[in-house]
Amino acid sequence: MPTDEVLRRGRDGTTVDLVFEEGGGSWPAAVLLVLRTLGVLFVVGLAFLPAAILVVSVAVVLGATFAGMVTVCAVLWATVPLLLWPFGAVAELRSVRRVQFTPAGAPTELRFVQGARPGAWGPISGLRRVQLDESVEEPYEGDPAPAVRTLTLTVVTSTGGEGPHSAPKGTDADALHRSLEDLLGPAGVAVVRRTERRVRKKPPVRAGGGWVYGGSGSANSGGGFSGGG
Repeated sequence: MPTDEVLRRGRDGTTVDLVFEEGGGSWPAAVLLVLRTLGVLFVVGLAFLPAAILVVSVAVVLGATFAGMVTVCAVLWATVPLLLWPFGAVAELRSVRRVQFTPAGAPTELRFVQGARPGAWGPISGLRRVQLDESVEEPYEGDPAPAVRTLTLTVVTSTGGEGPHSAPKGTDADALHRSLEDLLGPAGVAVVRRTERRVRKKPPVRAGGGWVYGGSGSANSGGGFSGGG
């Protein structure tokens, strides 16, 4: 994933945006978030379909009518998401989608952009650090599958923090680290990178009538982090 998919110029060209997730900051995007929340709740409701079938079956055995129980389950499936929807929608609208820095060349201010609207601008001096946590799962000896890398981003300010947020799969951690240092280093903001490595577990194999399990290891003693910014 190119670095400019995560750290890129804003829509008007006056900002540089650290993008956690597409969308946010505009009312059309907010409407889509709210509708998406409702759709997710209804889909989650389908996961309880086997339990609903079991309840209907037991109720019918105990004397309830099949039509009556199906009606009750259908009403519950329709009303519960609608009751939970406002809470889910508010959470989505308050979630931060990106962080904007301005001016683009040498930032002196930043703000957090939520799902519904951008926050207020504040001095970049309030930004303590940007942290990149990389996890690398390396293949065991003889494993044909490649290493798996995941990257999360955390923005720490003097009043708290935002994150961690998962970077898109395949994001170049080295390039993103350098770009963030070039952008924020002149303002005295630390960009910290930590890397944790571990060896993928071997799948169990049948040997001599018993199960033999492969071990796992870590490239960092004690499972700690290495690296820094």
